[in-house]
Amino acid sequence: MNCLVTGVAGDIGHGVGRILRSSDFVGKLIGCDIHSDHMGDLLFDRCKVVPRAGSCDYVKALESLVERERLDAIVPTSEPELRIFAELTQKEETPRLPLVMANVEAMHVGFDKLKTAQFIDSIGAVAPWTIPIEKGDPKKFPCVLKGRFGAGNQGVFVVQDAKRIDSYRTIFTDHVWQEYIPDENSEYTCGVYGCMNGEIRTIIFRRRLVSGITGYAELVKNKEIDALCTKVGSALNLRGSINVQLRLKGGIPMVFEINPRFSSTVVYRHKLGFTDLVWSLQEQILGQDTVCSIPYPVGTRVYRTFRETVR
Repeated sequence: MNCLVTGVAGDIGHGVGRILRSSDFVGKLIGCDIHSDHMGDLLFDRCKVVPRAGSCDYVKALESLVERERLDAIVPTSEPELRIFAELTQKEETPRLPLVMANVEAMHVGFDKLKTAQFIDSIGAVAPWTIPIEKGDPKKFPCVLKGRFGAGNQGVFVVQDAKRIDSYRTIFTDHVWQEYIPDENSEYTCGVYGCMNGEIRTIIFRRRLVSGITGYAELVKNKEIDALCTKVGSALNLRGSINVQLRLKGGIPMVFEINPRFSSTVVYRHKLGFTDLVWSLQEQILGQDTVCSIPYPVGTRVYRTFRETVR
C-alpha cells in the first residue's frame, strides 16, 4: 500500500509517519506540508510542498499526487484540512481522494466546542457549562476562555475574575466561556475507535501536559470513563478514530473536548496495542476485519522524549 501523510511538519503528522514506516503492509510513504523547512525527508521516501488547505489549488494538488504517486491512502492530520474534507462531504462534493479519517458526523460535533458541550448534554452525560462569548457572562470564576473552533490547547486561557471580560469580548471573537474543572491530576485523554461493524473500542490515559501536548501518560481502567467514551462513539455513529479529553469532577467524568482526528497520543496508543491508525487503514482502505489486544497492564506509563537533529 502506498500512503500519503499530510502536515508532516507537525508532531501528529510525524507520529503517523513513524507508525506507517514500521508497518509491513505500507510500501511507498510520501509526506507533504505547506513548506519544506522540516525533517520529514529523514522519515518519508519523499516530501512534497502543497498549497494551504482552503486554497483553490489544494484539492487538485492532492489529486495530482494520488495519480502521480499511485497512492492508495491519504491520512490528513491537520484540522484545517479535515474541515475542508468534512465541508465538501456535507455538500456531496467529496473529492476523488482515498481519505482515512473519522466520519463527518464526528467531525461536525468535535470541531465546534459549543456543539461538543451540547452533544454531551444531549446523550445524558454531564458537560461543563459552555457559553458563547457574545451571548453572556461566565456563570462562575475562574473559568476557561477558548476558541469555539480552535485546535488543541492553543489560545486557551484561565480567567480568574470579571475585571477584563469586556476587553476579552473585543479581542476574542468566536470564543466560548467554559466551566473550569480545577483538578489537573484528574485529566484524561482517551482514544475512541469506531469499527466499520459498529463496535466501539477505547483506551484511557491519565495524562500530564508539557507545553500544550501530552508529555506523560499512564494507562488506566475506569468503568465510568469507558462507559462514557463508548456512549460518545455510539451516539456519533463513529467510524474511525477520535480523541476525547475530560477531567473528573467529584468522580464524574466531564468531557471538555473531542478531537475528531488522530491526536498527538496516536504513537502512545499504537505502542500499547491500540493500533487505531492501522485499523483505520485496514478497515477503510483494505476492507479487512481488525482485532484489539492490549497486552500491557494498568499503570503502564508512556513518556514523550525529544531529540535534536543537525543537518
